[in-house]
Amino acid sequence: MFKPHAAPGGPCYRCLYPEPPPEGTVPSCSEAGVLGAVTGVMGTLQATETLKEILGVGESMSGRLLIWDALASRFRTVRLRQDPNCALCSPAATIKDLSQHSHVAAPVCAI
Repeated sequence: MFKPHAAPGGPCYRCLYPEPPPEGTVPSCSEAGVLGAVTGVMGTLQATETLKEILGVGESMSGRLLIWDALASRFRTVRLRQDPNCALCSPAATIKDLSQHSHVAAPVCAI
C-alpha cells in the first residue's frame, strides 16, 4: 500500500517507479490469479487509512510504503522521499499531462 497524495513535497508514484513497465510484461489479474483474502486485507487497510485521513486521527501513511508478505505473514514499512528529479512532481517536471496513459485497456496486477 502506498499513499503518495497527502503531504505536499511527498513522493508520488513516479518517485517510486520512474518508468512504467514495458507493455505486456505485467499480467492481468485474470492471467496471474488473485487470492481473495489478499484483496480483503488490502481493502480493509485502505479503508482504515481513508478514515484516518477524514477524521484526522492516527499516524498518516503519507510518504511511506507498506509491504505485506502474505506467505510469511509479515508487514514492513519503508519511508520514501520525493525524487528531486521526478518527471511528474519535481520542480523541473517534464510530465504535465497524464492523458498519454489513457489508452491502457484494463487494470493490471503487479504480481
